[in-house]
Amino acid sequence: MKITITEYILMHRLVIAVSAIVIALMSTAGARVAIAATYYAPEMPLAPRSLLLDLSAAGERILVAGEYGHILYSDDRGENWQQSRVPTTQMLTGIHFVDDKKGWAVGHDGLILVSDDGGANWRVQRDGLAAQQQTNLEQRELAYSEVGRLETALAEATGDERAELELQLEDAQLDLEDADLALEEGVFTSPLMDVWFLNEDRGWAVGAFGAFLETRNGGQTWINADRQIGNPDEFHLNAITGDSRGRVFIAGEGGIMFRSLDGGENWETLEPFYEGSWFGTLYSEHKDSLLIYGLRGNLYRSGDFGESWEPVASDNNATLAGGDADAAGRVVLVGSVGTLLVSEDGGESFRVTRLEDRLSLVTALFAGDRLVLAGQGGIKLREVKELYE
Repeated sequence: MKITITEYILMHRLVIAVSAIVIALMSTAGARVAIAATYYAPEMPLAPRSLLLDLSAAGERILVAGEYGHILYSDDRGENWQQSRVPTTQMLTGIHFVDDKKGWAVGHDGLILVSDDGGANWRVQRDGLAAQQQTNLEQRELAYSEVGRLETALAEATGDERAELELQLEDAQLDLEDADLALEEGVFTSPLMDVWFLNEDRGWAVGAFGAFLETRNGGQTWINADRQIGNPDEFHLNAITGDSRGRVFIAGEGGIMFRSLDGGENWETLEPFYEGSWFGTLYSEHKDSLLIYGLRGNLYRSGDFGESWEPVASDNNATLAGGDADAAGRVVLVGSVGTLLVSEDGGESFRVTRLEDRLSLVTALFAGDRLVLAGQGGIKLREVKELYE
């Protein structure tokens, strides 16, 4: 089945089928590493109506990211939008600012972008394809070295040792063939789905097939941190969030959940209680609430940052993809068929409403007395008082 990138994101965030996700991800596997040329996101008058997947606030400024490498910003609570200068045409899936100047965006091909001026201009901080190509080279060198070591050992071996070494050498030669083949084929790397920073130095990015990256210097260097968490099946990691105390939470496919209580120094796997996919997680300081949500409207709340969970009744079975919380305890969650869940008590209870156009929503952001929504069909604005009447 052939599907477009747009269809992939909608199905991944809003869930049509996990199999469709894999097909779409692998459809980009033929891409070659191209570092020399820089392609900027096209300037499009209708960009605010395109597929947009994540919102963030940089002080009073609102930013949104999505398809074609588009990042847009508004300084008047969403009335008018300007396009940022972005050095990619890849789908961008996550954006996060730690203050009014510094922010990061992530997307397909393991791409990470950074901005130092409130999101008006961006630069590539991590080229995921180049990073994967280097990894492939290193794996080939390790395999080559292992074959050489075993050949030397086999030449010096006698008796029963030879049979075991011959088997090991056969396996090592197969590994070397695989490593050579990886260098001959087009480079594929997992798309990143979300990004979150504790401060201007410490941050993490998560993505498909268990992709998990961390930085301790504001992204000057990003390292693979997948061995820090227990995800041997490489389930997709769809969302990450945290609080100012250094608690960090990750959720993803197959009901998996991970948390750190010490700023990412140590991670623990939380016991899953649901086998479906989580597509988003949200922390609200009001009542210290951590929410997790996803497929078929499944929604749970924790008052102890993941130690225990309780289901939240919402009279909704539409898939939930994103949301936001404000300091007053108001929470909004959004999802497929224009679904909005609104709460005034930090997520303990919700009321369901839906947009008239029934287009799927992926993300939301409180901007004073206005709620900014984004997803299929682009940006939509709603007055908060109308939703909470």
